[in-house]
Amino acid sequence: MIDFKDSRFIITDKKNTSKVHKSIQGMLNDGERVVEFYVADRYPVPSDILFTSKRIIICTYEEPEFPIFTFLPYSKFIAFSVKNSNDSSLENELELYNYYVNKIAFEFPGKFDLSLVIKLIGGAVN
Repeated sequence: MIDFKDSRFIITDKKNTSKVHKSIQGMLNDGERVVEFYVADRYPVPSDILFTSKRIIICTYEEPEFPIFTFLPYSKFIAFSVKNSNDSSLENELELYNYYVNKIAFEFPGKFDLSLVIKLIGGAVN
């Protein structure tokens, strides 16, 4: 399970959305699609981070045959902040805040364009 007291994910790789596992595809709501697909190196186990058109899906693999899924709807976030640099030597960061888990953060080392993710979240946060 995700420890939301230490909810920082360090993104290590971006994957093609066509590589999303079938079990995750089956969990998408009608009209929902995977927009961005990342891999995070998070102690003690790696995670897949999917930004869909409606929510963030985090899949952790403590036991490969029994992945744990966490769903974070964009509409439940009350605020967010972004540090998005065009310099590949700097990190990019996305922090999301809500009433239930306080803060969840994603670090994107190197050059990542977060504009699509920012649009998705910005459209849902009131």
